[in-house]
Amino acid sequence: MRNELYLEWINEGVLKLLNFQDNREGSRTEGCFYYPYWRLRKENYVNSRWQEAVLALSWHFNKFNNEEVWKRIIKGIDFWCRLQHKNGSFPEYSRSDRSFSAAAFSALAVIDSVILINYSKDNWLKKIHKSCSYMMKNDEEVLINQEAAAALALLKFGNYTKNIPYLKESERKLKIVLRNQSLKGYYLEKNGFDLGYSSLTLDLLSQYYKVTNDQRILESASRFINLVLNLDLKNSRNIRNTDWVIVNGFEAFSDLIPNGKAALKKVLNSFNVQHLGSDKNLCTDLFRLGFAYDNYKEDLIHRDLEKNIEINKSFSARNPKKILNLVRPFGIHKLRKLKYKFM
Repeated sequence: MRNELYLEWINEGVLKLLNFQDNREGSRTEGCFYYPYWRLRKENYVNSRWQEAVLALSWHFNKFNNEEVWKRIIKGIDFWCRLQHKNGSFPEYSRSDRSFSAAAFSALAVIDSVILINYSKDNWLKKIHKSCSYMMKNDEEVLINQEAAAALALLKFGNYTKNIPYLKESERKLKIVLRNQSLKGYYLEKNGFDLGYSSLTLDLLSQYYKVTNDQRILESASRFINLVLNLDLKNSRNIRNTDWVIVNGFEAFSDLIPNGKAALKKVLNSFNVQHLGSDKNLCTDLFRLGFAYDNYKEDLIHRDLEKNIEINKSFSARNPKKILNLVRPFGIHKLRKLKYKFM
């Protein structure tokens, strides 16, 4: 049964993540998962998105109460705090990078971790507040999955801290996400179609729906799932060249939408739903398989899925467009917005 396979994948992945992390007591990079920096010395900066690995560990701890995993979670979040810039953003592709993506996704991972392990430190909360403040002042309307992550982070932390401004801002960002769904049903990425990243947005919206039961999300998800069900796989082109699909959103909506089961079955038969093609993906997406495990309802007849995690790339290299490093300190999402505004 695939729920057992999801669990096998996450158990195998957690062992790999523990090996990624610097566990040397007192080390300058203690808690860092970005081993291209701390172990290999192949990079001169830390990609903070790799710290999202703490959420896979937190999901695992919540299920199995492993003391060693607990220690690693604490170290991982402590190190995440040290990476934050003064404005609340985080580095992703260079030391001085002020990345909206890193702020939204890594803060969301830490928020979810705090909720799952039922533990926090004052410094963690301070840093999360700072990231929320940054997200409130910035929008990502070109890569819409990132705006969805910010909306979800503000929703969850707003509920956790009973912060009304965060909840209001989360609602505003949710409207941006829903407004950027095309008439055909996919969620815009670079003003175009990308099934992989649309499925990531669906994943995030499924988590939003779980908290709010917002019918607008159910209607939006239904439109996207109907698109997937009727999609011509041979003739569809992904603008961001993805060859994977995030499965959790389909698992979550499978029994809530009339065509949900059929779309889930098609996804399982047609795509790489493991999406752990590189060590970076292991850090940023392993926990999504844990969520898929939680959202599993019943077995379906589908092709056999790979039994083991197969990593094709040891680590993700620096972004090839090095010239962009000149503008990253100002926020690459702002440049993107100007570029696509008139397209």
